[in-house]
Amino acid sequence: MGQDIIIGSGPSGVATASSLLDRGRDVLMLDVGHRMEKPSEDLRHRLGECEPDNWAIADREAATTMRRSERSDTMHPFGSDFLFRAPDHESSWHDASSVHALRPSFAKGGLSNGWGASVLPYRQSDMDGWPLTADDLKPHYHATALLAGIAARRDALADFFPAHAIDVERPLPMSLQSRKLEDILNRSRPALDRLGVSIGASRQAVADGCRQCAMCLYGCPYGLIFQAGDVVDRLVAEQGLDYQAGIYVTGFEESAGGVRVFSGDKVFEGDRLFIATGVLPTALLMLKTMGTNASLVLKDSQHFYLPMLHGWRAGDPAREPHHTLAQQFWEIINPDVDAHSVHVQLYSHNDTYAADMRGRFGALARPMKPAIEWMSRRLIVAQAFLHSDVSPSIGLAMNGDALAFRAIANPMTSAVVGRAARILARAARIGGMLPLTPLLRKGTLGSSFHCGGSLPMRASPEIGETDILGTPHGMRRVHIVDASIFPSIPASTITFTVMANAHRIASNA
Repeated sequence: MGQDIIIGSGPSGVATASSLLDRGRDVLMLDVGHRMEKPSEDLRHRLGECEPDNWAIADREAATTMRRSERSDTMHPFGSDFLFRAPDHESSWHDASSVHALRPSFAKGGLSNGWGASVLPYRQSDMDGWPLTADDLKPHYHATALLAGIAARRDALADFFPAHAIDVERPLPMSLQSRKLEDILNRSRPALDRLGVSIGASRQAVADGCRQCAMCLYGCPYGLIFQAGDVVDRLVAEQGLDYQAGIYVTGFEESAGGVRVFSGDKVFEGDRLFIATGVLPTALLMLKTMGTNASLVLKDSQHFYLPMLHGWRAGDPAREPHHTLAQQFWEIINPDVDAHSVHVQLYSHNDTYAADMRGRFGALARPMKPAIEWMSRRLIVAQAFLHSDVSPSIGLAMNGDALAFRAIANPMTSAVVGRAARILARAARIGGMLPLTPLLRKGTLGSSFHCGGSLPMRASPEIGETDILGTPHGMRRVHIVDASIFPSIPASTITFTVMANAHRIASNA
């Protein structure tokens, strides 16, 4: 028996590898595989070897200063830039695009080294145009949940996301702010129902044992947040995965008997190829095979932030042990807002709020310090996501050997953001919060990282499309398994479905 080749070690790559290995296949995984530098790795080990109360102040500062000083959504785990570091010899990834904020990851484990860990399946009503159903993904959601480990509880959200049942309740602890808000909202269910808003606890791919050390946005020192790189190590040790790092794939070809994958002067041969490189590198690989005039459209999920100030007492959240991942999920299912659902994640206190405010106040930050500290401790931020049908897109084409980008506006985006924000504001007032609507901030194109659909699955694919197993038109032994093949990008969290769909393809290919 020959071997199957996987390119990429992110969530879709490890879900594919796990399924193929369970089938008894020989699997070779090719990966650039950047890792943290030794000083950052040493810092993580020092923090992870003791409880938060025993951390050295200098170590905590070293792990958190970068993001707070930048007021940035970009994560630098333990001060390292490995998450988005481009291969040194590949100039195509070094120029920051002025068109979008989406970036590829060449790290071992891919974007899972810096994600928010939120997991929800897709709703069938948001999957119009897909050649498969949420029920088709159901067993693969289950397999993915076992692979990633999900902290969750059974609540009202189960009515809207039946594709993955929660067999064992293991929720992460809510902050006092979030518990107070939930109590108020639970007493106001009829009012929320009239708005089309359903609430529940967040679900995250986080293992048991959370110390509530408030480090989630910088990297968990205890390795509890799911990282695909950890699965790679486990599959190597327990199931014989052949993992080769330092390999940047530049092309591939298919023949009647198999596939060949190229990296510089190296050639790898196998029976089948599974492309799990992430939407931008996958687009680059595929455009190279499609001809000089080919182009693709990458769909985005527009997101926006709405800050809210609560008026009830909840102690000092800065002193309370807490995690800084999403605390609650709100789902807006209201046809007056959009034909599809709007997914909302609520975040209670974290230490970036005050730093962000100081940056926005500029020279007034010093005299405003008491007010900034007071507001930052009463701030709850809602991050809302829209379906790709009402979001802008990114046009992709070749410019020499690199990708060229163009922004494609969607005339519906602003209106849907406005309608969703008004519903959010009304729900916030029901919860005893003041929505700071003038401070609403729309995310830049691609910054949600909920992107895909450039090579969508179709029942009868044409050029630039794939079949139900992610096989591009005209090919037989190549399968794309990342979000590139989603026909649309629903508002809900993306990684859980990416992994489930990759597992489905690998189980059936």
